[in-house]
Amino acid sequence: MARRKADFLPSFIVAALVLYLTSLILGSRMVFAGFWGIVITAGVVGLLNIFVAPLIALLTCPLQILTLGLARFLVSGLMIVLASHFLDSFSIASYWWAVLAAVIISILTSAVESLFGIRRGRN
Repeated sequence: MARRKADFLPSFIVAALVLYLTSLILGSRMVFAGFWGIVITAGVVGLLNIFVAPLIALLTCPLQILTLGLARFLVSGLMIVLASHFLDSFSIASYWWAVLAAVIISILTSAVESLFGIRRGRN
């Protein structure tokens, strides 16, 4: 349990950094209201990914099997759209831009974690 607590802060920093980099790539289609908007959005998206995404992934299990896991980006896009509906400090142009953002976030997260040597312990 202590190891998971120690891994939280680097993962959160990576998530916030990757959200910022994604907003630079997508430009006006993904907008934050400053630094705290990025931090709060990273927290909300993280909470949605912990509590809501597994439920939706379970419901869409046949689709995920048919698409060999690519439907996970559709679920991640939905989490981004939900975060934008909950927060005034973050907006995304549409669901499909959120799906593209999910793809970019996945690629950038892998790149940043490998660049800084951050490993996520998955059991």
